[in-house]
Amino acid sequence: MVDHKNIESALVKVIKRKRDPEDHVRYVAKQRSPNEETYNERMADFKDWYNEEVYASLENLYKLYLELANQEEVIEKRSKEEVDDILQKIHGLEI
Repeated sequence: MVDHKNIESALVKVIKRKRDPEDHVRYVAKQRSPNEETYNERMADFKDWYNEEVYASLENLYKLYLELANQEEVIEKRSKEEVDDILQKIHGLEI
């Protein structure tokens, strides 16, 4: 049976197997929350759809997306260990 751990694991694999995980995450951030207006619209929708706990988690995630989407792009290659560490810190995932 598929559960949240299967989905979580699949998402981690997608990020880690990209040629450049930073580019992939930045692309996702720009798609999800390209500017403050889109961020505010999504948060308003999420507030209607989800309970407080889920909303707070989504709000945190989308704030990160917005911040990342608005950062200047810095070209920097990361090692597999650095990517694992970043994913663990952001998502609390066991890799």
